[in-house]
Amino acid sequence: MAAGCVIFDFDGVIADTEALHLECYNSVLAAAADRVGRIVHISPQQYLQRYMVYGNREAFANILSDAGFAADNSFIEELCRQKDQIFAGQLGGFLSPLPGVRELVEHLQARGVERGICSGARRDEITPLLSAFGLESHFPVIVSIDDVRRSKPEPEGYNKAFDLLNIRADGSLARQRSVVFEDTAGGAAAAHAAGLHVIGVATTSGLGDVRQWADQAVASLAEVDLYQLNRLLGV
Repeated sequence: MAAGCVIFDFDGVIADTEALHLECYNSVLAAAADRVGRIVHISPQQYLQRYMVYGNREAFANILSDAGFAADNSFIEELCRQKDQIFAGQLGGFLSPLPGVRELVEHLQARGVERGICSGARRDEITPLLSAFGLESHFPVIVSIDDVRRSKPEPEGYNKAFDLLNIRADGSLARQRSVVFEDTAGGAAAAHAAGLHVIGVATTSGLGDVRQWADQAVASLAEVDLYQLNRLLGV
């Protein structure tokens, strides 16, 4: 019988980095005020509802467009480089993954479940934290923003992650048995469009919001019902 795989979003599911991303966006936007003509500042609510699902390039483009500023590609790339530098300088402050992550991935490994990451973050933002957490060996497949042409909420990343995991499993995986852990509506939409089951994690948006777009919802990965998960996965 075909079994499923598990694909994790990264920011807000494995590592609690969303607040840092928002801080970095606002720092870069403040420094660019002279060129933009004013300080553009995004609130936590705006970030959650409008920009969090995107990678850096798409986020900056949408932020500036919403502010009425037409930015060319070279300016967007410059802002991305500045944000990357600020973000990288803060990664050392993360000492452990979010609650329940380690226990869940160890359970999945013991069950022989294929595991991967599909994230709107860059690979060089993901791998240092996985290494710091001691979890790099648990995720043989990582699909980052660097690996896709169209980021979430498009399904390209989740389709690619599933396909890579399916190759590792010699074609034995079933999409309808595969599970995605996501903390954003856009990410959940991408996973659904890829034909995958979504369990929402309320780290970022709150449990009430998560229940609106996920097949199931938990406050954190520590609350995942492993018996029910095993049944979903067919393991």
